[in-house]
Amino acid sequence: MVTEAPDKQDEILIITLLFSGIACVAVALRCYVRTRLLKAFGVDDAIAVVSLFLLCAGVIFTILGVNSGFGQHNDTMTMEQYLRGLKWWCYSEIIYPPTIAIIKISIALYLVRIAVKPVHIYAIYISMAIFLLYTAAFFAFLLLQCRPISFYWRRFGGAIDGHCLHPSTIAGMAYGHGVVNVMADLTLGIIPAFIVADLQITTRTKVAVAMTLALGSIICTLTRIAYINDLLHTDDYLYSIADVIILSIVEAAVGLIASCLATLKPLIRSFLDWSEKSIGSSGGLHTRMVGGMNRRRTRMYDTELNLRPDLAIVGFTTTVISSNGRESPPLHSSISQTMDVKGDLWLSPSSHESQKSHRRLESGNGDEAAVPACQIK
Repeated sequence: MVTEAPDKQDEILIITLLFSGIACVAVALRCYVRTRLLKAFGVDDAIAVVSLFLLCAGVIFTILGVNSGFGQHNDTMTMEQYLRGLKWWCYSEIIYPPTIAIIKISIALYLVRIAVKPVHIYAIYISMAIFLLYTAAFFAFLLLQCRPISFYWRRFGGAIDGHCLHPSTIAGMAYGHGVVNVMADLTLGIIPAFIVADLQITTRTKVAVAMTLALGSIICTLTRIAYINDLLHTDDYLYSIADVIILSIVEAAVGLIASCLATLKPLIRSFLDWSEKSIGSSGGLHTRMVGGMNRRRTRMYDTELNLRPDLAIVGFTTTVISSNGRESPPLHSSISQTMDVKGDLWLSPSSHESQKSHRRLESGNGDEAAVPACQIK
């Protein structure tokens, strides 16, 4: 007979650290490509770095929550531990909306940078404006759901010196946020297919770019549908939120990873060139390899940067003065740089209250404490 696992703490830690670690590597590689290889670190890259810091903050809250009861059953912890778990969950759900929003902004800015047709740019702007406005409102509701904020978890220990919004209010806001989130996901997932259709690249590359840019958005939609209903019907709260915590971290991490993958092609080409250079150790072979490497590097930069034919292409010329004072023919740079003129434009537990409680969850007056109302993110 299959029995329920005693806890999910190890599962939370392993998956959280794995995906957040991959996200850190992806952002680091993106920064290397944009600062060292292309020397074109943009606003979308800076926002990706900010979103990584928010993701790491969420991971820290999760680790602290695991030490305080995340993934454990109610009847295995004391009231003090239970309240600490609720505190870290409160912080985790508050930081979730801005994390997802900033990741989406990073993806949207990248799409705007490579988009050609105004209709695509306007579609991205409009969908993101709607999403960001509602996300800001939802974030404000989460911050103000209890006054003071510590009353969010202290009320279940018998505190009466505060006030909280009705759980149904937060639940309604959460469903609304889910709707606009899905709309933004669909927009960021569909627009790339239209953008790459206009690029002067091969069909295989178009498909790869579209799938890469849409990956994060698709995952965001699927994970939200998977857990939003389950949290409405739980009476073992800190154990039940384990899946929500995992999916929230995975959603943010995968979205961030997907936004970085589209920028890493120059790094892959550079690595291949380095491998060929290492293999070609003889003089003649080495010369031919370096010549081919330079030609491929030219194509590499053109592929990454020349996605906006309407933007200016700036080159530079080097003039060599010989020893007799005469000028040699100019040497034109093989690498052109794209001026991205548009890069700076974008600068409580379930609403269902459980009737069940365990022997250790009692309020200060001796009555059984209600299981907190879940606020779906």
